[in-house]
Order: sequence, then structure tokens, then C-alpha cells
Amino acid sequence: MYKVLITLCIFSIVSSFQYNNIAECSDNQAPSAHTDSPDEMMGEVPQEEKSELALMMQDIDESYKAVEAMSGYYKYKKKQWKIILKAGENIAEVTKEVRLRFARPDDLRYEKQNELMQVEAEKMVEIAKHKDVEGSLEEQQWQVRRLRQTCAICHKHLKIHIYPNLYKKKHGE
Repeated sequence: MYKVLITLCIFSIVSSFQYNNIAECSDNQAPSAHTDSPDEMMGEVPQEEKSELALMMQDIDESYKAVEAMSGYYKYKKKQWKIILKAGENIAEVTKEVRLRFARPDDLRYEKQNELMQVEAEKMVEIAKHKDVEGSLEEQQWQVRRLRQTCAICHKHLKIHIYPNLYKKKHGE
């Protein structure tokens, strides 16, 4: 009796893996000669632009993570201030390009958050340029928090979860 149950369990597991592989393979379709995708017809951003925007946002994220890694330090060295300066300049520059190339005039919250991110990054640059002024370390740490808030608000607005495994839906939701 147990041998039959174990055999059935193994069979069902194997068949579910085969089903998943077939389902995954069916998603890979040959490219179409038709250039207008349903997203383009609905006025949404085409896939190529989404990829380009994602790469730009990844660049911003790398700069942000560089300064965030140092945000708990109680004193910055010259090398760390240089990293902060370059990261702030990069974030401001890329954000400006994102605002120009991927503007959403109909989405005021998105526009406001991108503008705020650029402003906060420019403030970060100014603080790094005046690193010897008393309180600059605390101001810099505040700017990292402001950038974190800006990113979080925009991602929440766009329903983008950076770490989707943290937001698994419970049964019944």
C-alpha cells in the first residue's frame, strides 16, 4: 500500500515539473514582424524603453547603494567623501536624463518624485563639496534617507516591488 502511495507521489511530482517546463517553454515565442505591441497601442512604454529605463534605474541604484553602505559611519574619510560626491553627481545626471527621456506628464506623482530625487542628489553633491563644514556628516546621512524615501514612494506608486519575495500574498488575498 505504501509503495503505491509513494509511487503516485513521485509520479505527480515528476509530471508537475514536466508541466512547468512545458509552460515555461511556451512563453518563448518567435519575434514577430509586427512592430506595434499592445503596450504601444495602449500608450504604454514599449519593452525596449522599459529595458533602457531599467538599466538607467540600475545605475542610480548602484550609486545609491554605494552611499547607503556608508550611511551608518560616524566619520567619513576623504575617499568616502569622493564616493559620495561621484554617486550624487551620477544620480542627479541619470535622473535628469530619465526625466527628459521617460517623462510621464499625466502622472504627476511620478514626475514629482523624479524631480525630488534629482534635487536630493544635487544637495548630496553640495554637502560633499563642503565636507569640512560642521554637521556635514549628519546632513549627508539625512540625504541618504531622503533618497530612500523618494525611491520607496515612487516604487510604491508604480507598484514595483524591489524584493518581491518579501511581499508574498497570503492565501485568500
